[in-house]
Amino acid sequence: MFAKKNLIAVAALATLAVSAQAQSSVTLYGNVDVAVGRFGEINVPGGAPSTTAVESSGLTESFFGLKGQEDLGGGLKAVFKLEAPIAVDTGAADSNLFSKNAYVGVAGAFGAVNVGRQESLFKQEAIAFNPLGASKLSTTGLAFAVQDDSWSNTVGYVSPNLNGLTISVQHSFKENAVRAAADAYAGGATAVAANYTVGALGLSAVFGDIRTTDNTGGAPTSYDRNRAFLLGASYDFGVVKAFAQYGQNKDEHKGVEHGKEKFFQLGAIVPVTAAGSVHVSYGQNKDDGWKDQAFTVAYNHNLSKRTGVYAGVTYAKEKIDGVGSDSANSFVVGARHAF
Repeated sequence: MFAKKNLIAVAALATLAVSAQAQSSVTLYGNVDVAVGRFGEINVPGGAPSTTAVESSGLTESFFGLKGQEDLGGGLKAVFKLEAPIAVDTGAADSNLFSKNAYVGVAGAFGAVNVGRQESLFKQEAIAFNPLGASKLSTTGLAFAVQDDSWSNTVGYVSPNLNGLTISVQHSFKENAVRAAADAYAGGATAVAANYTVGALGLSAVFGDIRTTDNTGGAPTSYDRNRAFLLGASYDFGVVKAFAQYGQNKDEHKGVEHGKEKFFQLGAIVPVTAAGSVHVSYGQNKDDGWKDQAFTVAYNHNLSKRTGVYAGVTYAKEKIDGVGSDSANSFVVGARHAF
């Protein structure tokens, strides 16, 4: 009788597990990318020696993540995402484990509302319209100042797809009850993005007012305020997919303008075989008194749907008025695997 009761209990638990599985799911996924090469570093005015090294995220960003959803009924579902960057060369994780994304939300016909740490709309758009994505090669010597981060304490909204148009909004709360110093801004940040995709065409526009995005209390909050926009476009001609970006960032210190950063990038992905493609990017970033430039060529070869190898070279240059200039070359070969 005892054995029979146990069998009945096990059967009941199995039935519940199958039912729960039908209602919810959790996925482990990620990407492991590592490169070996000679990495140059710009350091005006004296320059810096190149270093032979093993580096993570040579062509694609290395990270692991967990994501899942549960059907709540009535067209609603609960969602979550946890993503952590990985330094493949050392095995180290970021000091804040899930610093890439860590949020929970609700999605339905209205779109999705997510709460927690989230990749900024600037970063998302910069990656989407860059033929090198978030790779080490794409940021060697060149990056738009407000693009490369995630925002803490954030509420985000993503609209449903409206005939190719998607609207996104993010707000990072200041979470600081202490009055900001007299020469500092209260914390917090807000960004709005519009994306339009139809056929081979992709368009994007992001606008933001950014002070601090990782407030933990205490004054001062932020001495700088960045009011920025970033525009992106892409078109797939079949024989080549072209990319373009343009952005501006007005940096102020409590009402005093420090400068206006102007950024642009042009690039392309050219398929050369069924498994291989050439990625090309040129960009420039400048402000009053300084200018950065970078040119990158990389070849990516897919060994399977998940695994690939690559090689690339970047030439970067910086010039600072009245100080001097410096240039650097980077050469890398690497491998990547998505899971």
